[in-house]
Amino acid sequence: MKNIIVWGVSIRNWLWLPLSKKFKEHYNTKVHFICVNIQDIEYWKRNDKSGIIDSFIATSHFFQEYDNCTGPTEDIYRQARQYEDKYGILVSDALQADRHLGRGFSSAGTGHPRSKLSQKATYIKSVNIFNKCMRFWEDQIERTNPDLIIGVTSGVVGKTFSAIARKRGIPIRALASAKHQSYFYWAIDEFYSFPALKENFDLTKNAFSDIEHKELNEIKRLPVTAMNYKKYMQYSSIWNLLERVIARSMNHLFKRHKKIISMGNYRLSEDIKYIYRMHREIRDAHKLNLISPEKLKGKSYVLYPLHVEPETALSMLSPEFNEQMALIELLAKNLPAGTLLVVKEHLASIGRRPRDFYSTLLEIPNVVMVPPHVYIFELAKDAKAVAVITSTLGVESAVYGVPVISFGMHNNFRFLPHVYTVESWKELRPLLVRLCKGDTKEDREKRRKDGMRYLAALKASSINLSWSDYNSKKREPASAKETEVLYSALMKSINLSKNRDSVDIEKYYNDKTSNKS
Repeated sequence: MKNIIVWGVSIRNWLWLPLSKKFKEHYNTKVHFICVNIQDIEYWKRNDKSGIIDSFIATSHFFQEYDNCTGPTEDIYRQARQYEDKYGILVSDALQADRHLGRGFSSAGTGHPRSKLSQKATYIKSVNIFNKCMRFWEDQIERTNPDLIIGVTSGVVGKTFSAIARKRGIPIRALASAKHQSYFYWAIDEFYSFPALKENFDLTKNAFSDIEHKELNEIKRLPVTAMNYKKYMQYSSIWNLLERVIARSMNHLFKRHKKIISMGNYRLSEDIKYIYRMHREIRDAHKLNLISPEKLKGKSYVLYPLHVEPETALSMLSPEFNEQMALIELLAKNLPAGTLLVVKEHLASIGRRPRDFYSTLLEIPNVVMVPPHVYIFELAKDAKAVAVITSTLGVESAVYGVPVISFGMHNNFRFLPHVYTVESWKELRPLLVRLCKGDTKEDREKRRKDGMRYLAALKASSINLSWSDYNSKKREPASAKETEVLYSALMKSINLSKNRDSVDIEKYYNDKTSNKS
């Protein structure tokens, strides 16, 4: 382990220096940190009292170079096609992972604030910056020759880096939420893939215990619904609106004073408009014909949770399909008579949607919407099926034994028998008709047992950090216990799959996207 690269841009900044120190102590590893800008580099230098970091790589220059697009247009496109062929991704994959350059790919998130970059973006300049990112990362990987990459990030900068690392067989590990309580795992790519989960599921058989039975009936998502509702209602207050405008204005002044440069750099006017749209839409929510969860009791319905858009969890985790408006129409048009499509908005999406988005949805005859603050898992329990692209609800429903229709190709629960991955619109109608007809007691019991097996496998494969203050924004560097637990799990994941990363990686990705037997 001679060299490692660490993405020093995560919310878990408390972990990276202690973790890097472990590699330094055990292998005399050289540590190379990727940072956004000079301010990030200064932050890490101030905190690196022991001289753990050997070099820094900054990425803010891509924003400054964006307008520098010279040379014949066809040469730029030709170079991009060569990179596409070489690394197995399209320019559009990288752009849609970037909420600035790929803004137009997020038709259900057009209310998201515009940045300086998104306002001046053109297709040829974006293709050109894709080429520049590819060249830059090729050079950096040649220079650092990493044996391991810790962390992933989104955007054109992160997506191109991940593609090159994967092609060259360099292991990637990113600390990701297992979407159950305080469990985490070391993912192996930018899709947060977790192959050990299926391996442990196959080994689990009926090894689940009364603990899984209990947890199955007590699935709770944090933050709790009451806090969501409180936050939701605060946004309708005029005083809250003014407080948030002032806070956002101060933040912009601070960044300008410190000359902080990033790929985005949102405009203050856009941020203020976004805050106002949130306030207006929550205030006017009563004008929409929303249905209470109580009125769905005894009705036949399929549930779809809207995803935040634009967002990494949608555009980067599911590049093959993430068109939400088209998905809702597809679901609604293929439901049998008497079955409703219930849509629930994500609280974080309020203010980002097109102006007529909700009214357009509610004009579809068999579509109803519930208030955005309701606890959606309670609705999932009684649904004929839950349809998701990614979403935590997909995991919760799969664990509980609710049939799940997955439009995402990289969900870690896809292997479950009651999870149906849709790869063609032609599959959807017969699938919905079959699921809406109902099932037997034996079918339900089988799904429930498979859900408990999945939960037991998830816990066996993951790291339980319930004892750690892992989610705190301001905290001390990782303790000796935190570092040892996460380092040991990281090294175990590398040792278990070192051959897969270097030899079988192409087969692994082909298996992920193949039809389920």
